[in-house]
Amino acid sequence: MSMESPDLKNKEKKELQEVSSSKVTCDGGGGTLGHPKIYLDMGHETEITCPYCSKLFVLDKNN
Repeated sequence: MSMESPDLKNKEKKELQEVSSSKVTCDGGGGTLGHPKIYLDMGHETEITCPYCSKLFVLDKNN
């Protein structure tokens, strides 16, 4: 079994991914159909939303 959490859908139907770091990257996940790769830093927060595709990254509190 993989240690990575699978992508899930949250109650607002946004794509949700649990991550182990407060610094993440997002490229829209669509290859050439995605968006430019950006770097997101949660700072002291526990979640951040990509401004391009609205994917929600949530910090896994178990890590």
